[in-house]
Amino acid sequence: MRILLSLFLCVAVVGLSVVTFLALWPTNLWWVRMTDFPRLQYGIGLCAAVIAIVLARRMLGRPWLALAALALAALIFNAVKLIPYIFPEDRHTAAACDPERQFKVMVANVKLENHRADELLRIVRDRDPDLLLALETTEWWDRQLSALEDEMPHAASRITGSHFGMHLLSRLPLEDTEILSPAGQDTPVIRSNISLPTGDEVRFYGIHPRPPHPGQSSVGRDALLMWAALQTAETDGPVVLAGDLNAVPWERTVSRLQRIGGLIDPRRIFGFQATYDAHSWWMAWPLDQVLHTQDLSVTSMVVLPDFGSDHYPVEVSFCYLPTEMSPPEPRPDDLDRARDIIAAATRAVLPTQ
Repeated sequence: MRILLSLFLCVAVVGLSVVTFLALWPTNLWWVRMTDFPRLQYGIGLCAAVIAIVLARRMLGRPWLALAALALAALIFNAVKLIPYIFPEDRHTAAACDPERQFKVMVANVKLENHRADELLRIVRDRDPDLLLALETTEWWDRQLSALEDEMPHAASRITGSHFGMHLLSRLPLEDTEILSPAGQDTPVIRSNISLPTGDEVRFYGIHPRPPHPGQSSVGRDALLMWAALQTAETDGPVVLAGDLNAVPWERTVSRLQRIGGLIDPRRIFGFQATYDAHSWWMAWPLDQVLHTQDLSVTSMVVLPDFGSDHYPVEVSFCYLPTEMSPPEPRPDDLDRARDIIAAATRAVLPTQ
């Protein structure tokens, strides 16, 4: 019994510690980069392991202290990554905002194979967003979303025939709208200026980079995020960057995106807010993100009900007033690293999905 318990705890702690620290390896290998996603799950497992080690320390004998130290080190590493999202900053959002300065953005990855459009339309009409960014859309979804034309007459879309179709529907006028395929990628980006009733404009980027998965490294995803970071840094005035980033907020690429672009994550006020996987009780992390520059304040962030996709929709409400939140400070090598990542992706030949 003692040998079996010791073996089980050793395997569990070493395994969880390896996947905890593996993401420190500077590589684009998909299976390494994906180890960054389930840090909450690692933390729960490591907490259980530490408790088990302490309770069973007499049975484990002399190695228990080393095992406990390893588990605690891995637990602390995960906690440092997660604390800003598990225990968000206690900051007051804008209590009062002129209605003409308010706008609401909803992001919904519809899942290409999902045909429960009526449920999404019901959510949209109930929440009444000013902008809807729908991802993984197809010709079928194009027909379904046309039911929103009266409420949201301004639109841009790109149907790719793959998992990277995209629709932007807006109640507010859209100006200078472009659909781009930057950084050597075949995934579209929608860039547009949102015109508020006050006459102010907000630059909007809708993105959905390819995820790291078997046969596909993270270089394409990271390049698209770095392109968005450089674009945001060069933009005068407020910016909203929204989409399924296929990356979690604590990943190094997302952190670099925020530093270069001067972008703020509302989850630092509103918490973890997992949007994936809507079909799993244990596989939960925040892939769908709505980031913004310091010119804007966030008044609310809500994860909305399931409508058949593997993602929950997310809604963020903005006020056109500066926030007291600050973006993370840039690091000296950020710009060079971003350009290197874009160059690597441009050279690479990425498989189509």
